[in-house]
Amino acid sequence: MFRAIKCDINKTIVNIGFVGAVFTVLLLCFTSTVYTDNLTGKAYTVIEALTSLDKSIIQTNENLSSYNVFSGGLSGYAKMFLPIIVAFPFMISYCSERNNGLMRFTITRTGKTRYYFSKFFTAITSGGLAVMIGLMLFGIVSFFLFPPISTYEIDSELIEIMGYNEVEMRIVKILINAFIFGAISTLPGFFISSFCKNPYLITCVPFLLVYIWNVALNKLETRYYLELDFEAMERIQCFYPNSLTMILFSEEFNTNVKITLAFNIGLILFCLLGYIIIMNRRVDKGV
Repeated sequence: MFRAIKCDINKTIVNIGFVGAVFTVLLLCFTSTVYTDNLTGKAYTVIEALTSLDKSIIQTNENLSSYNVFSGGLSGYAKMFLPIIVAFPFMISYCSERNNGLMRFTITRTGKTRYYFSKFFTAITSGGLAVMIGLMLFGIVSFFLFPPISTYEIDSELIEIMGYNEVEMRIVKILINAFIFGAISTLPGFFISSFCKNPYLITCVPFLLVYIWNVALNKLETRYYLELDFEAMERIQCFYPNSLTMILFSEEFNTNVKITLAFNIGLILFCLLGYIIIMNRRVDKGV
């Protein structure tokens, strides 16, 4: 099992798909919104803040500190396109293996069970690493482009609320969350690969599914807001694709955390067991 996992991780990480995914995450982080002008209502992305905003604004608004810019890196387009990005590393080696018939010989050598679990572990690990490394590179760049949070005059109460007094620990949590978000985002593509070997469908269909998923939850949230049902609004947060990333920043193990864990564990088991069942129903495991 460990030999199969090591071989698959080497094939997945040491390829152009993984490198491309990392740099795509890095580039998309620059499209996240970091500042909104209260007078005009204009929202500025990282790139626009660097090229359009006056330096005095950057030096006086803590939202433009390197820490806050880094912590919001996976919002906007980066968050939207993650299901496509994280499929790149896994999809290239996996589809190549299936299309050239190598899959048949690999299963013969490793066994079906080891093969399935190796592919699952490799898919979520490569997706998580691609997002985490991409965000880490963005954080390093932000450190050189924006002032550190310690240079701003911030009220002591706000420092406590926002956690500015434990920036290092929160950075670690953000990177762990990035890995979790990337790993969870690979699940739709991994499941679809059990019955499809077209790389374009494996990357694009998950994007469509996650988009519909988000839109449906947003509409439910809006409906509960109009009905002033704030408890239901909070409960909806447990079912978003990135819901698992909120657990590390939760102060207590409450009902919402339990629902989030149960939902995500159920999602993981559904995709893994669905993949195994569909693959086992194939007469020829090499196609």
